[in-house]
Amino acid sequence: MPRSRVDHRQGLSRADVHVWTAKVSARDSATTDLSRILDEEEQERAARLTFARDRVRFIQTHGIVRQILSRYCDTEAAALTFARNGQGKPYLVPQTNGPRIQFSVSHSGDYCVLTLRLDDPIGIDIEEVRNLSHAIDIAKRYFTPEESRALAAVRETGRCDTFFVWWTHKEAAIKALGLSLAANLGRVEFAFNPAGGLRLAAWDGNRSVARMWFTRRLDPAPGYVAAVAGVHPILSLTLRTWDYASAEWS
Repeated sequence: MPRSRVDHRQGLSRADVHVWTAKVSARDSATTDLSRILDEEEQERAARLTFARDRVRFIQTHGIVRQILSRYCDTEAAALTFARNGQGKPYLVPQTNGPRIQFSVSHSGDYCVLTLRLDDPIGIDIEEVRNLSHAIDIAKRYFTPEESRALAAVRETGRCDTFFVWWTHKEAAIKALGLSLAANLGRVEFAFNPAGGLRLAAWDGNRSVARMWFTRRLDPAPGYVAAVAGVHPILSLTLRTWDYASAEWS
């Protein structure tokens, strides 16, 4: 299976976050190769998907996650074991004497993103920016009242982009906590910072917890927006690209 030429584990410590971006390959061989390293449960989930495009995205996303994590764990990709917490969030079962890697993955359109760090929870979300005429209605349902008002005040020409930026920040934060999405989006609140970006403002109305968090907007590819979030400060955020076509075979 393909592996990158660099040692991905270098520079990863508890205060560092790594983010990988990968594009779904158009090559049928990529899907075939990556499907071989999925476990039985992943293969069954892929087989249940109705549309071929969805199956390709699922297989490649899960295969890419295994390939990348395998280098941090110094083990074979197919040997990795995953489980889920009570809310359904997947986690990597640590190997004996292996690193305790926390990760989060998201995919949208033709791209997937993976973020990881040691010990502390992390969350990520990516969205393909697209026309969304009912963005305000969605915000009223899932955002806090303050967020909905702030979004409504954005000029219409930029409102759709702002909605997806807001959504990715909220989803990344929820995923970092390992909670289910729909039931908890309204518990986390973001607000504009002085530079026009977003900052975590409150959790369940408590504004003091914002000091414990870091959030960062990402622009992984043209037409896409993403965000990464986690508890506890970080010293560095490293962005990397996984490219099947130029990967090294081993």
